[in-house]
Amino acid sequence: MIHHHLQEFLPQQLLPIFRKFPAEEKVEETQKKLKMHSFCKAAFALGFQDICKSNVDTSTEFLQHVAEFGLSYGTQEEYLFRAEIFAARDAEYKAINADKNNTFTVGHNAMSTWTKAEYKKLLGYRTPTEDYGEERTLDTVGIPASLDWREQGAVNPVKNQGQCGSCWAFSATAAVEGHHYLRT
Repeated sequence: MIHHHLQEFLPQQLLPIFRKFPAEEKVEETQKKLKMHSFCKAAFALGFQDICKSNVDTSTEFLQHVAEFGLSYGTQEEYLFRAEIFAARDAEYKAINADKNNTFTVGHNAMSTWTKAEYKKLLGYRTPTEDYGEERTLDTVGIPASLDWREQGAVNPVKNQGQCGSCWAFSATAAVEGHHYLRT
């Protein structure tokens, strides 16, 4: 139940939100609902009437993603489509990061709202069909269980090469830089 003294100060539209959450609930959840309510009102004012009626999770995470990467969608349909992609990837990433067996974490980037076909356009590499003979197993004696080359300073941050098709140049440069670091 909402506290009587709060009821006097809140607009009527927000009272149902507060009634859903007892005072013992987390403040963060209430703030999230308030932000979403404001977002829905703004979306409605811009002509996106159904955006908050959808089953798509229009969470603040998606909105932060849109803001961080400067994304803009021309129609409500595209916005909802991209939000669905983001929600699916977000669930996938959370599942991967929750797996205690993983020695890595994953997260969102500029491609988190792209379709597989859009992503595939970036890939220009063609796998060679030649047979290179039998695989060799390298000796692992004396090799540490893990090594983070970022901590060693041998690897530069990831670069966004966009759709230029020069992934070979980026990887060649990184290999030369890493080799140079290890030799000096």
